[in-house]
Amino acid sequence: MENFDEISESFQQLPLHFLRFHGSSDVDEVLDAMEYACYAHDVEHVILDNLQFMLSSQSHGYDRFETQDRAIEKFRRFATQKNVHVTLVIHPIKEQDGEPLGITSVFGGAKATQEADNVLVIQHLVKDDVNIKYVEVKKNRYDGELGRVYLKYIKNFSMFTEEKNAPNLKELRNR
Repeated sequence: MENFDEISESFQQLPLHFLRFHGSSDVDEVLDAMEYACYAHDVEHVILDNLQFMLSSQSHGYDRFETQDRAIEKFRRFATQKNVHVTLVIHPIKEQDGEPLGITSVFGGAKATQEADNVLVIQHLVKDDVNIKYVEVKKNRYDGELGRVYLKYIKNFSMFTEEKNAPNLKELRNR
């Protein structure tokens, strides 16, 4: 707490920019705003949270998968042409409780994971009153290295940090 003001001030100096979109938004309008941000502010990384919410009410039934695929194609083209990293948050499909999410757990068609350079999954497993949270790299197009980082929650600071004493998942699954 004694360094809070200093840390807060340094955080405020970070070059963060926020788009003013909320709810269902036209993908081309979002792309125009992203292009402007890249040009005017030299933005190199865009995070869009979340794709389903952005595309909500634009299509129904199976058409929503086609709408999502078209959006992903546009974001991929933008990232390649502008040399910008685009992170898309896509919520998973419903899986059975206690089962870890896989690359096929990503909501929508296969295009989301096929077009991606990286696929990261935030896992939360509970078994026998053991709470396990970790971030797992499921796809890494550039060097292929995969892995996971276990997390622990620090309530006093409302934050996650790396858990140094990682639980044995295989042992836990076999209980």
